[in-house]
Amino acid sequence: MELVFLIATVTSVSVSFVDGFGYQGIRPPSLKQCCYTDINKAHFSYDRNFCEGPKNWCKVHPCWTTCGSQMRQSPININTNETIYKRYPRLKVENVHKRVIATIRNNGHAPYFEVHEKFDDEIVLRNVPERPRRKEYNFAQLHVQLGRNEKEGSEHSIDNKFKPMEAQMVFYDKDYEDVLEAKSKKNGLVVISVMIEVYGRSKEHDDCACDGETCTVRYTRKLSKLMEKYYEKVRRYPLVSINPHFLTFIKLPRKCWYNKCGRTPSPDFIEKKCEKEEPETRPFFVFEGITPLDVIPYDTNRFYTYAGSLTSPPCYETVQWVVFKCPIKVSSKAFRMLQLVQDSHLDPLEKLGVRRPLQTNKNVIVYRNHLK
Repeated sequence: MELVFLIATVTSVSVSFVDGFGYQGIRPPSLKQCCYTDINKAHFSYDRNFCEGPKNWCKVHPCWTTCGSQMRQSPININTNETIYKRYPRLKVENVHKRVIATIRNNGHAPYFEVHEKFDDEIVLRNVPERPRRKEYNFAQLHVQLGRNEKEGSEHSIDNKFKPMEAQMVFYDKDYEDVLEAKSKKNGLVVISVMIEVYGRSKEHDDCACDGETCTVRYTRKLSKLMEKYYEKVRRYPLVSINPHFLTFIKLPRKCWYNKCGRTPSPDFIEKKCEKEEPETRPFFVFEGITPLDVIPYDTNRFYTYAGSLTSPPCYETVQWVVFKCPIKVSSKAFRMLQLVQDSHLDPLEKLGVRRPLQTNKNVIVYRNHLK
């Protein structure tokens, strides 16, 4: 069944989440080396005062040099006065009502859910802005970001206004085997982003509408229950993943190589040097299943779109972002459960957040599909 994203189709649904969009596998604790030769030991941080923090990601490992690019890095502030109006066909999702089995694990950044490999070709996205109309993308993951500041947890901002969280639905080009293969390929990924408010704390978004009539921001009760349930299951970072040298003082190298920040590694280098080993920890199964309907807002008619990147290492510039104008809401308990999940240093996520700072690019054009 092929379905146009219409608010009339929105029903009771559930959701899944992942860490900073881009990184795959279990993140090890930092060895405090600032740079690494082994991709399986490489560590990046959201601590902005640390040598492995966001501004230095491109120096941590040669596979992550794209993080220093100023061409089309994400996230960005969407200045609505500078956006360009362009008509696009409606986003279409085949089998959007079908729930697909997923898994969840804590990889050291945040808990994340992923569509099980047996079902990753069942929900398909079409009519992606700035991509060929007949091109198809498989639904693979759903991420959530939050910040150290409760009110500024979304990665993107609209007119310099942030939300407490941001959900990111990841789709990959159907020509590739999976999201891991597609993420480094040109135009390999599409991410649909939805801002998330906290029920009872956030003000109503008066500019959101349903078929031309003002309506409330969608409160996703089922989504909230799943966040509460599964974040509790993966709250603790898996001790099996802790490096035995974590608590040992490591002498810093005399000189970190300063990788060619801003350049994307060659396909051959990526294939040989940038693939991580499979994580040892077992995920929890989410038999309730997930679907993109889990997080879409009432108003699916208005969005912004631009060509950007992954928001965590390796930061490949392969993503077409679609950012919905209107948010959704979850319970305050669900929000709190996410804040309390442990990172790879056994600190709660609320300490540093899971949010890359806004990026400054030379020439990123943001389009909108609606009149102001």
